[in-house]
Amino acid sequence: MESHRRYQRGTARTAVSLALALGLASAGCGRFGSSFSLSLSGSITASPRLHARFDRPNTVLILVALNDGGVPVAIKRIIAPRLPLQYSIGERDLVLPGKSWIGPLTIKVYVNRHGKVGAAERGDLRGVHRGKVRSGASHVDIVVDEEI
Repeated sequence: MESHRRYQRGTARTAVSLALALGLASAGCGRFGSSFSLSLSGSITASPRLHARFDRPNTVLILVALNDGGVPVAIKRIIAPRLPLQYSIGERDLVLPGKSWIGPLTIKVYVNRHGKVGAAERGDLRGVHRGKVRSGASHVDIVVDEEI
């Protein structure tokens, strides 16, 4: 009987720990709301000195929306991009499907030939939208103007 009680207490502690961990994880991903949906759009261009780099074979453009904590909320990968590029980020690009993001967001672009997010290598390109945006924003324009 005593071992059964210890098992129940241990199971209850595990359930509480799991619920707490999931709650903290979702809080770290930002604020979510069921009445909002993610929708951003804009254009991507490159500075004149970097524009020719987009014509190389196997070029991948990775568009990332990050919350205030720097956690990716949405990611979109575009293979063989042609500039100027009109883009949109929506529900299908969310890292956590089924959740809706209400912002604020930082929008960054990475361009490389290896296709990996977060694994910057020498020669990769980068651009960032100046300022924070919220879902529903349009004209979120980005200039790729930095070489790593």
